Amino acid sequence: MRVLGSAAGGGFPQWNCACENCREVRKENDAFHPLLQSSLAVSANEKDWYLINAGPDVHQQIESFPALHAGPGIRETPLAGVILTDAELDHTIGLLSLREGSCLSIYGTEMVRKTLHSTFPVFPMLENYCSWEWESLSPEFPHRIGTAEETMIVETVPVSRKPPLYTKSNKDDIWEVGLILHNEKSGKCLAYFPTLEEITPVIEASLKKADILMVDGTFWSEDELVEMGATMRDARNMGHLPIGGGGGTAEKLATFPAERKILIHINNSNPILKMGSRERITLERLGFEVAFDGMEVEV
Repeated sequence: MRVLGSAAGGGFPQWNCACENCREVRKENDAFHPLLQSSLAVSANEKDWYLINAGPDVHQQIESFPALHAGPGIRETPLAGVILTDAELDHTIGLLSLREGSCLSIYGTEMVRKTLHSTFPVFPMLENYCSWEWESLSPEFPHRIGTAEETMIVETVPVSRKPPLYTKSNKDDIWEVGLILHNEKSGKCLAYFPTLEEITPVIEASLKKADILMVDGTFWSEDELVEMGATMRDARNMGHLPIGGGGGTAEKLATFPAERKILIHINNSNPILKMGSRERITLERLGFEVAFDGMEVEV
């Protein structure tokens, strides 16, 4: 698994943000590193690759990873498909940039499928550009992806009923899911939850069985953006459990048995983006890692 991007929406630095972190990374301060918006590339055989979410940085992300480069045929590509965790623009708008690829499989829940055919009509817009195949994911039925020899099992876990801001759809439906990626050969699995608004008993059980956790690291504190005057919405209102404080991600996951615990989807305001910061050192002492673009993990 390769981290193609580890930042939250807008990337780091965010183009319209003048917070201290964004100012420092623009100055090329050695304590900070630019990050693209969150996305992974996963493969069971290192030949057929799948993106997990496709954001606006997708072209740059593909070019940053040689395993995804086209060839040897003139229009041959190792990219076999895209797995979507939700219908947010940050995770789906990159599908428009992949319109030249005609043999991709797109995986997601039924709510994502309906949205990409209606409110954000990606598939109707692209029907004359490509002939993609849709594969529905359901929490009731794990999905097998890959070849007969090398298989990755994708298990979806309901995360949130919060719909994207661009749609007024029913909040009673599951809009966001986490993924449990099973390597059938090794018997190990990775839990990928780029957004977490709470850790329900179902989510907790999923995280406890995973060998590697890669979870929501968007905000350090509840009022991070409010205190800097960027917005009136706090972390939980935006659908993210903060890392620090009582009841935060670090406290809840510190005792979980996973071999590695990695935070991803990190907002530009988060102090853990600074190497050597108090918050980052606190996490490292608790056994957490902070994801970075180019990070590779074998499950």
